[in-house]
Amino acid sequence: MELLWNGDWSFALLPLESTYEEMCAAEKRPVILPHDWLIEDTRDLYRNGDGWYVKTLNFGAEYGDRALYLDFDGVYMDADVLVNGQVVCTHRYGYTSFRVALTGLLRAGENEIAVHIRHQSPNSRWYSGAGIYRDVHLAVLPRRHMVPDGFQVHTTRSAGRWTLEVQAELSSPG
Repeated sequence: MELLWNGDWSFALLPLESTYEEMCAAEKRPVILPHDWLIEDTRDLYRNGDGWYVKTLNFGAEYGDRALYLDFDGVYMDADVLVNGQVVCTHRYGYTSFRVALTGLLRAGENEIAVHIRHQSPNSRWYSGAGIYRDVHLAVLPRRHMVPDGFQVHTTRSAGRWTLEVQAELSSPG
């Protein structure tokens, strides 16, 4: 099951090199993803700053013995994903999607998901934007599952016959 996870985020814009503690104390405003904080001031499209996105994930019995992942389709750029204040993933490149495994990191009840994005100009030949600029999904999978994007297909032809070989990456406890 994959759930669109774009609503109910809060956002704070802080100076570069801000800390998690500074983000916690900062005033935040609600945003809906996709969101580009850099374009909000069209007079300064190359300013530097740290964008902080925060959302609560309620982890309860409905998830049972499932594997949970956050799939980010686009975050520009130099991002850390934190769960309950701890960095669990760093993704430096702003133009690729990435997946964050949450299994084993969540506690019963409310969990804080934070995304810290550092934008420093110059960093591109054109306007890059800054923020979570594509959808975010919460993937809820059986504990034992085939890893999405974990497939490889190879074809070969020999003596007039074709052979198809398929490999799949599996995820399971232990």
